[in-house]
Order: sequence, then C-alpha cells, then structure tokens
Amino acid sequence: MSLGAPANLIASSGNVETTPPPPPADPSAVLAAIQSCSSHESSVRRPAEEQLQQWENAYSGRTLHPTGYLTTLISIVDRSHNVDENRRLLAAILLKNGIPKAFSVPLSDEARDSGEERQLRQERAHVRSRLPALLFQEGNTTCALHLQLALSNIALFEFPNNWPTLLEDLVGVAAGGEQTFVVRIRAIKTLRLCLQSIRHRRIVVQKPSAKKGAVGANGNPMLNMRNLGNLIGKAVHERKEMHARACSIFGALAEGIVNHAQTAIVGGGGGIDGSSDVYSAWQAESLLVVGYTKCMTELSPMVEIEDSSADPRTPAVRKLLESLAQICEAVKTYPATSAPPALASIPSILQEYTMKMDKVYRASLLCCISWMRSLPQLFAPQVAHALPAVVEPIFSLDATVLQSMPVKRLMNMTGFVRMVLMCPMYDERRKDSMSKNAVLSVLMGGRSSVSSDTDSSHNNLNADHGVIEARSTVTALLAEGTIQRLVEALVGKFLRLHPEELQEWEDDPEGRFETDLAEKVLLEADGISPRHCGGALLLTLMGRETDRVARTLLELTQRVYQQLPPDDVNGMLSRESCYRALELCHSAMVGGGQRRLDFSEWFRTELRPMLSRMDLGERTPVAMRAMQARAVQVVQAYSTSLRADEFAVAFESIARLMTAPDLVTAFCAARCVNQLALLHVRGTEESPQLLHVREHSVLALGNAFALANRSESEECLRVVLMCVSGLVEVNGLYLEPVLQAIAEQLPGLWERARDSVPIHSCLLSVLNHLIMKMGYSTVENSHVQTVLFPLLDYCTDITVVNRAETLLEDGLRLWLVTLVSSRLATMGPSLNNMLPRLEAILRSGLEPHLSLKVLQFNAILLGPQVVEPLAAVLREMLVNLTSCIHSGETDNGDTTMDDEGRSATGTDRGLTTTRNAVAALNFADGLMQMFPDLGLSICSPAVSKVMAALPGKATAAPLLEASFHSFGRLLWTNPNSLDEIFANDPNPDEKIMSIVKTWISVVTSISMVVMLSPQAQKIMFIDQKGTALSLCSAVCRSPRVARVAGRSIIEFTRKLLEVESRSKLDLDALVEATSGTTRKVVGDGPLGDSAARTAEVLKTDPLLTVSLKEAWENAGKAMASV
Repeated sequence: MSLGAPANLIASSGNVETTPPPPPADPSAVLAAIQSCSSHESSVRRPAEEQLQQWENAYSGRTLHPTGYLTTLISIVDRSHNVDENRRLLAAILLKNGIPKAFSVPLSDEARDSGEERQLRQERAHVRSRLPALLFQEGNTTCALHLQLALSNIALFEFPNNWPTLLEDLVGVAAGGEQTFVVRIRAIKTLRLCLQSIRHRRIVVQKPSAKKGAVGANGNPMLNMRNLGNLIGKAVHERKEMHARACSIFGALAEGIVNHAQTAIVGGGGGIDGSSDVYSAWQAESLLVVGYTKCMTELSPMVEIEDSSADPRTPAVRKLLESLAQICEAVKTYPATSAPPALASIPSILQEYTMKMDKVYRASLLCCISWMRSLPQLFAPQVAHALPAVVEPIFSLDATVLQSMPVKRLMNMTGFVRMVLMCPMYDERRKDSMSKNAVLSVLMGGRSSVSSDTDSSHNNLNADHGVIEARSTVTALLAEGTIQRLVEALVGKFLRLHPEELQEWEDDPEGRFETDLAEKVLLEADGISPRHCGGALLLTLMGRETDRVARTLLELTQRVYQQLPPDDVNGMLSRESCYRALELCHSAMVGGGQRRLDFSEWFRTELRPMLSRMDLGERTPVAMRAMQARAVQVVQAYSTSLRADEFAVAFESIARLMTAPDLVTAFCAARCVNQLALLHVRGTEESPQLLHVREHSVLALGNAFALANRSESEECLRVVLMCVSGLVEVNGLYLEPVLQAIAEQLPGLWERARDSVPIHSCLLSVLNHLIMKMGYSTVENSHVQTVLFPLLDYCTDITVVNRAETLLEDGLRLWLVTLVSSRLATMGPSLNNMLPRLEAILRSGLEPHLSLKVLQFNAILLGPQVVEPLAAVLREMLVNLTSCIHSGETDNGDTTMDDEGRSATGTDRGLTTTRNAVAALNFADGLMQMFPDLGLSICSPAVSKVMAALPGKATAAPLLEASFHSFGRLLWTNPNSLDEIFANDPNPDEKIMSIVKTWISVVTSISMVVMLSPQAQKIMFIDQKGTALSLCSAVCRSPRVARVAGRSIIEFTRKLLEVESRSKLDLDALVEATSGTTRKVVGDGPLGDSAARTAEVLKTDPLLTVSLKEAWENAGKAMASV
C-alpha cells in the first residue's frame, strides 16, 4: 500500500498545472480514500492513492489549490471523527508526508496575499497550533512517532521566522514538573528531531534567469565565480542567524543535563510527575539525561564561537564540557559493581543500572565528540582527563570483558580516541600550521588580508593552557612503549577470533564466511562488531603514525611467529589476528610510494606454504583452517604486490583451494580468484598475469561450479557465481572449447535461484559475459537457452511486485546483448515471442534508456513491423521523456546549498531524467535513420518541441548534443522544419539564428578525447558532416534560413570540405567508425546479424553518402538567389 511520497525535506519547485484543481479534501472523502488504500484490489487501491497524491501535490504546483487536506488530516488524528486506530495512524503518516510540500511553498507578503495564499497561510497556522497538543496527548506510540516527525518537518521550514519559540516551547514541556514523564520524554525526543532538521536545512539562493535567446545559457550562480562571494556570504549570514536563534536553548539544555545526570547516577528522582515510585522516577531521569545530552549533541555544531577569549558564551560552554567529562568519569565502569543505595532493594537492579548508565556514558561521550569536532579549543582542557579514562579499559580489561560490552559503547570509545588523534589542534607537530582560511574570509566579506589574525590565532592557540595540555596527553599516548601497547591490545583483543566465532566456524561455516564478508566494509559499517571498532582505531593510528605502527605490526607478527609453536592453537590464533591487521593496513604497508613490508619475502616464507596445503580437513584444528583462510585474504589484499611468477603460483594455489574441505576457506578462495582474474584486464593488453589466469581458468571454473553445488546460502552462492562471471569475462573466446560444459551447469543453478534477487543478478552477469565474449554460439546453445529465455521472462515480468525495481534493468541489458549476438535464422522465433513483453515495458515507461535500445535492435533485426503497432505509444513516450527540455516547468529560480556546500535544485531533474531524455533523442535519431517516414511521424513532435524550447533554455551538454543529432535527421528529412517550428513565434529570425549558431558551436567543440583519438576524430567528422548536409538542405529549401543563417552555414561547410579533402576519408572508413559506436555493448565474440544490418543501413545513409561539395554548391546557389 502506498501512502504517497515520503517526507522530502527539500523545497519543492513549481510545476505547470496541466490538470484541473482537485476536489475539496473534506473528511468523508479523505477517510474513504484512506480506507481504500488498504484494499488488496488494485482497482480500488490505485485511484485512492492517486487521489491522496493529488491532494498533497495541490500545495506545490505553480498555481496553488489549497484543499484543506492537512486540516482534515489533523482532525482525523484528533479523533474528531469516529475512526479506528489504523486509519488514524495512516492519517498521521500522510500528515507527516504532506507537510514538506505545504510548508515549502514561498508566499508573498500578507498585504499582497491572494485568496489561495491566505487560505494556505491559515492552514499552516492551524497545523502549527494543533500539532503539539495532538503529539503530547497521543496514546499510540507509533502514531506519536509520526507526529514527532511531522513537527520536525515543520521546524525545517518555519523556524525561526514563523515559529521562533518552537525550541523553547519544547524545552519548557520537557522541563515542566507538572507534566507526566511520558510527555516530558516525548518532548525532548521531539526537540532532538527538530534540531536535526534545523541543522541540516538547505539555504535557498535566488538564481538570475538565463539570457533571452541563448541556447544552453546557465544562470546558476554556483557556476559563476563573480557571484561566489555573495552566494557564500548570504548563506553564511542566514545560517548564523538561524543558529544563533537555536542556541537560545543552550542554557536550559546544559542545566537539564547536569541536574538529570546527578539524579540518575545516585538513583534518585522521586517526585517526578508527583509519583513516589523511586524506581519509575529513576527510569524517567535516566531517559531524560540521555535525551537532553543527545539534544546538546545536535545543538553543538550550531554554537559558533570564533574568538573564545571574547565571546560571553565561552564560560558556559567550558562549564558544560567539564560537566560532560565528569559524567563520563562517574559512569565509566562497566559493568557496574554496585547500585545506588536508593535502588539497592529492587531485585535484579544491578543489570538494569548497568544498562542505563551505559546509555548515559555513550550519550555523553558522543556529545564530547561533537563538541571536539566543532570547538576543539574549548574542549581541549578535558582531553587530559577524558582520553586516559577512555583508553585505560582497552589496556587493562581482558578480551572477554571487552567483547561483552555493547558494540555502541566500544564504537563511541574508539570513536572518541580517533577524534582526538585526528584533531590537528591536538597535534604537537602541526601547532605551527594552524591557520584560518583567508580565501573563505574574503568571500564572506572579510578583509583581504588576515595575516595579523592568523598570527594572533597561532599565538592564542600555542599559549592556551588547555591546548598545550591536550597536546601533551596525545603525545604521551603515542610515546614509545605506549603506542606499541595500544596496537598490541587492538590486535589481540579486538581483531582476534574469539571462542564463539570459532564455534560458529565449526557449526555454520557459511554463516561465518558471511560475517567475515560483512567485515570487509569496515569503515562503511563502523560499529557492526567490536572488530570494526578496533580496526577503525588501528587505521587511525596507522594514518597518524604510519612508520611506527607499521614497524610495531611487523615486530608483533615476527615475535608471534618465532616464540609460539606452529601447532599451538593460541599461537595460530595470534598469527591470524596479526595477519588480519596487516591485511587491514595493506594500503599503508605497501602504498604511498614507500614499501614498509617485503611482501615477496612474506609470501615465499609463510603464505605460499600455507596456501599449498590441501590436507586441512574437518579434523584439523579450526585455528589452522582459519590461518589458511586468512592467508587467502591477505593475498587478495596485497594482490597488486605479487610479481608475475608469484601471481601464477598464487592463482593456481587459491583456485585449487575452492575444493578445500573447509567451506570458509573455499568461499574465501572463490572471492579471491574473482579479484585476481580481473586484476590485470586492461583493454587488449596481454599481460603475463592474464596468461597465467587463462592457463588455470578451466581448473578454476570446474572448482567453482563444484563449490556452487556445495553452497546452501544465497550469499555464498552469489560469491561463487561472481567468480564464474569474472572468469568468463577475462577469458572470452578462450573458453569456447568448454562452452558446452559451462552451459550444462546453468540449468541446475537456475532451478536453485527460486525468487532470490542476488542469484538472479549473478546469473544475469554470467550470461551477459558468456554471450558478449562468445557471441551467437552461446545464444544458440540448447543448455544456455534452457536458462536464457526463462531468466529474461522472469526478470522482465513487471506484473510481479518489486520486479521492476530489482531485476528489470539487468534483464533488459541481457536482452540487448542477446539481440546483438543473435542470428535471425536460428533465433527469430524466440525473439518474436519476447515482443509482447517489450510492448508492456514500453507502455509502462519503465527503464526507457534500455527498453528503447532493445526496441531499436529488434527493429534492426525484424524490420519496421516491430515499431508500427507502437507508434502512438512511442510518440507520447518521446514527448514525455524530453519534457525536461521543452516543458514549462521551472525551479522558481532557486538553488539550494546544503551543509556541505553542494548545490541542488528543488526538482528531481537528476541524472536519471537526463539519461532518459538522451536515450529518447538517440532513439529518435536511430529510428529516422532506419525508417525515415515512420520515424518522422513518430519522432517529429518530440524533436520539434525540444528545438522550440532550446533558445533561452539552460540545457546540459549531453542533452544539447543528443537534441542536435536527432534534429539533424529531422531537418534532412524535412528541410522546412525550422520554419514550421517557429512559425508562430514572434521572433523567428532570432530563434533560428540562435539554433544554427549553437548547433555549429556544439559540433565543432573539440575535447581532449577527440584530440588524442583518431577514431573519435572520425566520429566527430561524421557529426559535422551530418550537420552541414542538414543545414545546407534547409538553406536550399527555406528562404528564411538562407537569409538569417545562410552565410554561417556556407562558411562552416566550406571549412569542413577542406578537412575532408585533407583527411581523404572514404565511405568504408566512416561506416566502420559509426559501426564502432553503434556496437558498444558487444565483447570479443562473433556478432549476430545486427552488425551486418547496421552496416547496410549506414552505407545507404544520405548523411554519410551525399557529397558535401555538392551540398555546399547548392546552398551557395540558393544564397545567390536570395
């Protein structure tokens, strides 16, 4: 069931109204629509969803049509109507989703309000007034959550201008002694959500319009360096004002943190909401201190103090930071050894007290990290106490206790240490390099010279006692002896395999492999396990003290290897953790122009003997098998350091390990083989490593298919199939002798896929590479066909829920590759049978960038009868896909800047929209090339609309190029097109001149790629010749074009003639160049009939075959007559 678009926190831009205003959103109509949305019948559900979407969109169109939709939703949530809880919940969700569109519409001054704007302003005020009361009286926690999100959405648009007291109001409710603790906790959680919205608000900046008549003019100030200073200055000023207003609650938050923390730690809190229940009161106090602290974490980046010595807020901030450090110190013990006396009589209180204080500790530590990030100078005095307190458990606690800690606690602890180490202000070696950004200061309106400010800043920092003490503390942590202890603790306690993991290795090897695979995304998924936390801190240490940490790791590995017996389980696990650390730090060990590790020596003495052992069965200690699996992963990490002879040994050994009895080792080997196979694929270059891969690929493929039969889990089978895909890709035609053997494996894999999206994706990849690399022999193989067409049918069945989102794009790519590699005599019936499915996809408008290409290649193979039944659909589809160019939509002249300074428009005209428009224009070009009359009837409306809109339109370069390509074909077919397009325009001469001038400019622009590539130069000449021929034909047939732009066209054609005479390009060379661009999707296998048919079309293409000289002469004669 769909409840409309999710909450979009970017201001929506206006759209041209093409539909009548929606009906009023009265309660009975809205309730009926909500009820219908729950129906299982799509005929009932979809109209209701569309009606709800229409009411929501009524706020964001160019012409406002407020319908009272939000007011009605408020009344439904308010129980003004006799409705069940499910419909109230859906109304709350719809309210949350509808607020961004209703509140993001800019309104004029109240004095100039139109009736619609006045109605919208009143509706906004009603929502603001009723929503807080609804939130705090709501009994359903799920409904309350969506009301909280709705209020945070309002904060994004209304604070501080239209709701300046929002944050103070929420703090007041949270602090109110008369409120129940449920209301107070809900208020503080809502405050945090509002602060998050405010902190991530985008600043909207007005854009100047593009100059009239300039095609492709860009009015975006982000690309105009002259406006950059004003743009940044305005954004900074607005953000400062907003942050200053938000910081009015700083004092209340700081006081709440201290008071609630003191009460929670000592187990007090009696009297909250009038209750004498000490236990309940203590629970509430614990939740409140966490909530207040999290709010302060969100607020801290908004507390902007430029000069700590002069800012009056500095003492309050310092006092807060001192309190946070004291709270961390008070609750740092884990697990708690005793409960406060006030709670001692409560059964099992110690465990709960430990959990509650752990949350307080984590929230406080995270708040410290945030303050350190935003105001490191003010936090500096706390580093001397906080850093040793956080690091001490890593040194002193054993691995079992550390592993028992909540992962979030370890993540915050290691995150705090990492932040201290990464802060340049606390780095003694960088104390003389701290400076302000002079360029940014000037852009923001500051002085042109800040040298005196910089010197003053240096002096202040280097004289600050807190900063000096922080630097000394960090230096002590990194001192000789201490840093070695820290590295050894991280390796031995965080990276080492633990008994539970070893037991999982025995009981569920596939699960163990999947866990290990998840840990490869170490930094992206920080906090999944203690190993991630320790690994992230180790990487930070490596980045800070590369040479010393590298030396420590190597010494530790050597010491473990020498001192512990090779068959000792503890020694093997210690070696495995050292290997894991070296794998994790491989970039620093062999990168950056300095090799700190002699990998060849390591491979020869330790790794190679380990990889060659095939006798490690189930009776072998799991620690030894873990060592072998880790050796495989180490080779994968250091694969670029392998010499050619070492690479050959490694690839063969690891390929054999796919048959290892230990499944974890076998799956690690499959993953490594995939990477090694693809590592040295560089165009047509035949490197020694690539030859070694091909030498052992048959062995590797056999072992991979055998491993696939042993795989039970979806993820493990996916890894094996990706290995198969990589081996096929790297070998291509070299695998043709074993194609039959490969094909015979596919039906069984297809049967195992069932409804697994990852497995289907892998099968698509395998077949893609098989067909691309081996051509029609693969398509015509009976075993391949057993899988190919059922797989295509499965992946392109858009009637199945979520199929279009998961597999359609990959399925269309395989379909396209199949068409390119098919011979009509053998595959014609099968291709014809797929046409109804293609028609359904085209009518749905899904993935047009691929579905249109599939249709084009079907037309190449099967003829115009494929396209003719779809003429009406295609005509409308092309117009819709190019609407981003020719529609009247606008983004209201606004550009937004987010917190990172990136620019974004308020509409969804991203890469997907541009890609689809380019695909539509390229399809139009190809269709008019193959079937001129049919193509003209289908494509002319869309192409004409595009060209009519280009003058004065800011258009991206890819869209311009595709537009002119398709228009060139249209103009050649109908030389009077320019006159017809601008027949009713008041300034046709100006528009035609703009089109011609821009078109010539686009096709004569030379990129670096063209300068360096002879093939690209031929393609550029083909484009230029087509442009010249089309424009010359227009000059001959249109007196207006001849009069307005004839001289420019003739001069352009004359220069092109000189190029043609010098290059001596013949038709075959041009056809070959054009064919090369047409067949981008094929690999190195034999092509199907589409290649020959494409060449036939090109050899009869008038834009390639007509004499350029003759066209120039005819255009000159036409000019003479004018």
